[in-house]
Amino acid sequence: MAIVTAWVKDIFIIILSITFMEILIPESNMAKYVKFIFSIIILATILSPISYFCNK
Repeated sequence: MAIVTAWVKDIFIIILSITFMEILIPESNMAKYVKFIFSIIILATILSPISYFCNK
């Protein structure tokens, strides 16, 4: 259960910090690429338990 709690906490902290960074990014041509990279980071965080359970 501690693994799930830590996983949810990690997701919350990452989404909160990425949301804050998106507010600071000015709207430009580069903003859509930065948002894409942020979404990949969030996806990797959500999918990280899969690699944990596959290695067991």
